[in-house]
Amino acid sequence: LREGKNAGACLNPLIGEVKGDDVNAEIRMQTYEKLITDRSLGDGDSDTTLWGPRGESVPDRVILLGLDIKMFYGGPKEAVMHGIYRQNMGYTHLVIGRKHADAPYANGESIWGDFDAQEIFSKLGGDLKIKTINVGFAAYYESVGRVDLMERHKDEKPWSISGKDIRATLQKGELVDGRIMRPSTSKILGEAMKVG
Repeated sequence: LREGKNAGACLNPLIGEVKGDDVNAEIRMQTYEKLITDRSLGDGDSDTTLWGPRGESVPDRVILLGLDIKMFYGGPKEAVMHGIYRQNMGYTHLVIGRKHADAPYANGESIWGDFDAQEIFSKLGGDLKIKTINVGFAAYYESVGRVDLMERHKDEKPWSISGKDIRATLQKGELVDGRIMRPSTSKILGEAMKVG
């Protein structure tokens, strides 16, 4: 948009088979749909100098389109496969998070490093032209009143919660602290994941 192009974002989650303890595609899609219909995407971190003059906000430029392939949990090589799929679909950029397409060994030990899936793209040559948007660790920061990337707050103490604690809270059917997860997302996941 800054370059005058008609740009937007496509949330393109994998909606195929996942391992047994992962949230299934139908539930994940419900959380995304709710964020879009509630116009919650971009809350707190939209650049008003970009959006204000246009009379638009982030949700005006977002579509949700599931990609019907299974998750292989293949780490960096699977991240490249995701890049190829998205490039072939016409996307110009792909968000690569920490531990992208990751799964640990049975004993919980990591197979790959946190950012191996990001690093593999910098070593590729050839015809893969899609650009990555690399995302690291995130936590809640009082200074901005929301979750943000930890690399932007090197001198601040974050408030965070482990993924295991989030899962345990949801399995009790309880809402996760609103500093970490939007209530609409927490409600959908809590209803789906509640045990007993």
